Parts: sequence; C-alpha cells; structure tokens
Amino acid sequence: MQQLFSVSWRFAEFNDPWKQRKLGELAKIYRGSSPRPIKDKKWFSKDSNIGWLRISDVTSQNGVIEYTEQHLSKLGMEKTRVLTNEHLILSIAASVGKPVINKIPIGIHDGFIVFVGNKFNIYFMFQMLNYYKNVWNKYGQPGAQVNINSDIVKLQSFYFPKNKEQGKIVVLFKKIDQLITDNDHKVENLKIVKKQLMQNLFI
Repeated sequence: MQQLFSVSWRFAEFNDPWKQRKLGELAKIYRGSSPRPIKDKKWFSKDSNIGWLRISDVTSQNGVIEYTEQHLSKLGMEKTRVLTNEHLILSIAASVGKPVINKIPIGIHDGFIVFVGNKFNIYFMFQMLNYYKNVWNKYGQPGAQVNINSDIVKLQSFYFPKNKEQGKIVVLFKKIDQLITDNDHKVENLKIVKKQLMQNLFI
C-alpha cells in the first residue's frame, strides 16, 4: 500500500501520471441525519430489515457492514438517510476517518457521510481512505475528540489513477485480503486443536 499510494511501484502496463483530485469532484457527498431524541424507542424496531449504523458496528466489523445491532422503525427511516444498496460511507465523528461499505440496507446518522454518484472504483477509494485515515487528525485540537464536516471532506485532495488501474489494484488487494482471511481461519482452527489436545493431555 505504501508503494502503490506513493506511486513508487506500479503495474507494468500503466504509465499515465496519477492526477490530484478533490473528493468533492469525484462524488456527491451527503451527511447522514439523526432522529431526536436518539434514545427514543419509537425510532427502532426489531422487525425491521433496515439497519441503524453506529460507530460500534463500524469498529466491530472489518470495513464491510453485514449486520447492525439496531434496526430502524418506519418513523426512524423518515428521520435519517436510508441507503438501500451498496455505498461507501465515512465516519466523521468519534472514530473519525473509518471507511466502510454497507452490504445491507441501513440508515446513517449525522456522524457519517456517504459518497453518491462516484467517479471512482468504490473498493479502491475504500482502501485509499483506510490507508490515509489519520489525515483527518490535523483538523482536531490536541487532546480533543476530532470531528469534521462534509465540506472539509469535499475539499480534501488525493492523487488518483485512471479507473482501469484502480480496478487492477483492487483485484490485488482482494487477493491479499482473502489470503489474510484464510490464514486467520487456519490460526483459529489450530488454537482449537491445541486447546483440545491440552484438555486430553492434562486430564
């Protein structure tokens, strides 16, 4: 990632220079909204299939939102921004700068922004934002919780390759991520085997 995003290493078939672009030039960026008061039970329903995205859901999942602890009622849906298909989302409060992609229908509150009408590969941008997640710290005061607004995100610029090169990079990242997942499963299975062996040995 260091070599790719610093453009010190590239695939042989690409030689066009990466262009600096503002995020607001590459997508429409909208902020979520929250029903108030947020703790009112009328906004939520266990029978709903529309999730309510919270920071705890973001930090407990590895960048891909496949479930949420809470779900929105019909009233709650009217008071927030509901996303029924896959989107790139960025946290702008609390755990600032964490990107996620939703795989389920969700509503997002005002601690998140969403990218719409993207002129980029969504998975490439996810990897880039994740790599540069600490860039937002410069907007906070020392010792204080960082919060940023959508205008700051729109004006932030990065260097981008053309979409074909973005796609090639995404394929590479997905292969590596799959290898990591497969090896994590192997490690967990080995831990189970070790525990069972120890139980049998020491009984």
